[in-house]
Amino acid sequence: MKRLWGWALLLGVALAGPCAERPYTLETEEGLLGGENLSYDGEVLVFEGRACLEREGLYLEAPLLRYQEGEGFQGENLRGEAEGWRLQAEKLKGKTLEEVRLEKGSLKARAAKVLLERPPLGQGVYLESPAYRVKAEEARFTREEAQLKGFLATPCPCGEDLRLSMEEARFDVATGELLGEASLGLWGVEIPLGEARANANRRPALESPLVFGSTPDGGLSFGLKAFPLPKPGEEIGRWERRLTLLGKGLGTEEAALVLGLREGTKGAEVQLGYAAGVRAFWDDLYFAATPTPPDQDTPRLEARYRPTFRLQGLTLSPFLRYAETGKSQGWTLGLEGSYRHTLQEGPFRLTLNPSFLGALYPGTGYPAYLALGGSLEGGYREGDLVLRAGYAGRLEPLEKTPPFTYENRDEFQRLFLEGGYGPLSLAYTLENPLGNRLDRLEGRFQDPSLGTFRAAYVRGSYEEVRLVYAMPLPDRACCQALWLAPEVGLNREGLTRYGATLRYYDGCFAYELRAQNVLKGQYDETTGLSFSFGLSLR
Repeated sequence: MKRLWGWALLLGVALAGPCAERPYTLETEEGLLGGENLSYDGEVLVFEGRACLEREGLYLEAPLLRYQEGEGFQGENLRGEAEGWRLQAEKLKGKTLEEVRLEKGSLKARAAKVLLERPPLGQGVYLESPAYRVKAEEARFTREEAQLKGFLATPCPCGEDLRLSMEEARFDVATGELLGEASLGLWGVEIPLGEARANANRRPALESPLVFGSTPDGGLSFGLKAFPLPKPGEEIGRWERRLTLLGKGLGTEEAALVLGLREGTKGAEVQLGYAAGVRAFWDDLYFAATPTPPDQDTPRLEARYRPTFRLQGLTLSPFLRYAETGKSQGWTLGLEGSYRHTLQEGPFRLTLNPSFLGALYPGTGYPAYLALGGSLEGGYREGDLVLRAGYAGRLEPLEKTPPFTYENRDEFQRLFLEGGYGPLSLAYTLENPLGNRLDRLEGRFQDPSLGTFRAAYVRGSYEEVRLVYAMPLPDRACCQALWLAPEVGLNREGLTRYGATLRYYDGCFAYELRAQNVLKGQYDETTGLSFSFGLSLR
């Protein structure tokens, strides 16, 4: 009791901060305790009416706070801030907050407990960011960073088939960067990465390296393309070193095996079998050799230097190239460029994008080549009303066929008109009116609960009607789902094409199988059965 009377002598002490402005205050080991009213319950001090606890880096407020020396605090429904994190807690017992929710910027966290240490220590922490779900056994929160122990992060909406694990990690609150000794888990297999980085605000750019599908020649493609080989210190999904081991045209006379390795803008590739050769690149330099080219246009030997310069909307790419093909040989000096400019005024938008390519062939006698093109697109958007119109085309004013296919830019014309209101839209496209003319008129209806319905009338080498339906995409919170998008093409003689895209969603990935059989193509469209398999992160 003597101690309690000693505390009472400190009531009303004026200290800086919101708690010091309360009529009743008490200095404790954990900070300044205050409230609008003070009462006693035996040896327990009861602060009521905007009761608060404050110290450097910590401020808590609750309807009622109880304090007893040696036992600590008791309170419910607390709000406040700890080291710059806004927090809400269900209970305060002793020196521990329970069932705590924390928030800072776009980051949100939950903790089973937060110990009122200096700085606060969270236990059983769950952090939800724009890109990851993060769990940690412990997290020590400061204004600049959080030190995590027993860390696990996953971009999966359900489960942990893909996960990043670290015994200890440093989390930068301002940038969202995570850094530590890591291992990558995939379907239960742990792959050590050494020191690695991840960004909680940026979804990892993970693409499946597995390639499996048909090729235009009727064969198969199977293998790995751009398979990542992580280096210490790299960010997850932004690995620069990549491996390719891919079989192409399998089952046909054009079967080939491609072996390649690249790191950023440097790399090399060897092709064995059909059209065997080697290719290498180093920044703006490129070299290729194909001793037995498959056709007259593929170079037996090629060397090229092509830098790219960008200034706001302007892009210029000069190139110097030497090539030997079955019908041409010599040097090419060229320049390709484009400029993109967009004007926006209220609901109106206009985009201009002119482009050109010019080439000279010094010492060869070949005539110069020039291609001029561009596009103009206008749009209007006001509420549910959307209108778009545009034209794109290219002209070859000198020679229609340059000596090398590398710089060849074929002539084309394309006009499109589109209008939509809410779930309904109608679009018309005209391609190559002076050549292989193709008209397409398409209507679409899209509803979040019903899916997307599309019907198109196509007139090219023959008249065709195409019907497509796509189911609504499953909600990301759904841990398992099937998605189907069938399509069919018809004319007066019957079926012209049919196919479907099937996806299976689990808690982490989307597995896609796409198949199409073109019975009758438009102009030179490839006919026959084709399929592909894809895997992507949800």
